[in-house]
Amino acid sequence: MIFYKLYEYFISNFVLFGDYMNILIISPFRIYPIYSGFSTRVYNLTKQLSNSNSVFLFYSDYYKKYSAQDDCDFLPNVKKICFKVSTKFMQLLHPYLILRGIDVIKEEKIDLIIAEGIWAGLHAMIFRALTKVPYCLTEHNVEYVRWKRMGMKYPGLLRMFEKYCCKFSKKVFCMSEDDRKQINELGVNINKIITVPNGVDILQFRPEPSKKYEIANKLNINVESPIIIFSGSLNYTPNLQAVQIIYEKIIDPVLEAVPDAKFVIVGSNPPLQFKHESIIFTGYVEKIEDYINASDLIIAPLISGGGTKLKIVEAISCGKTVITTSVGAEGLIGENTEGFLKVADNWNDFIIKMINSLKSPQSKELPRGFIKMYSWDSIGNKLCKEITID
Repeated sequence: MIFYKLYEYFISNFVLFGDYMNILIISPFRIYPIYSGFSTRVYNLTKQLSNSNSVFLFYSDYYKKYSAQDDCDFLPNVKKICFKVSTKFMQLLHPYLILRGIDVIKEEKIDLIIAEGIWAGLHAMIFRALTKVPYCLTEHNVEYVRWKRMGMKYPGLLRMFEKYCCKFSKKVFCMSEDDRKQINELGVNINKIITVPNGVDILQFRPEPSKKYEIANKLNINVESPIIIFSGSLNYTPNLQAVQIIYEKIIDPVLEAVPDAKFVIVGSNPPLQFKHESIIFTGYVEKIEDYINASDLIIAPLISGGGTKLKIVEAISCGKTVITTSVGAEGLIGENTEGFLKVADNWNDFIIKMINSLKSPQSKELPRGFIKMYSWDSIGNKLCKEITID
């Protein structure tokens, strides 16, 4: 607790360094309310950049779930413009966004554009061509790799588009060294590919063991029963696949060894076809950190997808053991996660690691380097430094 108090004091008195800039951030998706790893990252780093820069945020709203009032509630220091879109294609190419963007770039003397993912890349390339303002590209995933793993159509065409989004950018920010190598394989100069990892709010995601009683009571679970958590947006194919694997391959063998275990699956759009007496679907929850802290074990049996998984970083920040696959652990294996992150690609090994962790829980302290590497404040400092280096 003393550590967190010192950390809170440090960040409240710390000023990001770097030259003051006028920055336009383009997001193809709404980022608030926070609902995904993408929105978590864009929200937190936009907030960090606005501490020492003038920031404009363009974002698309395809689903139109939220009112104009919601737009006023987040990032008060950021000038925001929401673009309603009627088709997903307009997230990629929106004529009014282009016209409005040219006006903002000229009137506000924008120094740099940041495209959040290749789905914002076409807009950034058009602005670069028309206004000569450079852009940086954030690769939340290496998309052509993710599409190939998910069995999506036309990964080769996407690969070509991704290559050009990277080629014309001033810098490419990626989540891990694994992603950096994959982007380099596109023919992108390795020197302009910068690893700026996903992070975590250390003050929000910290150990709070008392949450076990609160959440167990809320879910009508015996407080002595081990709680196993998997979380994510459940209409996203990799997460849906993970739930199916839990249902078909994992749950029964685990229950044979730990009969009172409960699998709590947290996330919107729960796939109720995978009903089981020991599975509890919560739907969307506002405070995922409470559920993480209530857990005895976090699992992420992922077989597709890409990028580093925020859910794993958040769980480790709460002091939890995470069992995942090589896909889930991409970019996260190292001394800063050692002892917390366990990897198995064979489901029998995966299950054995789960059972051992449940039967022999270990109390561990976070490595000192974890905070330095994964706090949003440290990551924001790095991003501010990188965007000011020519």
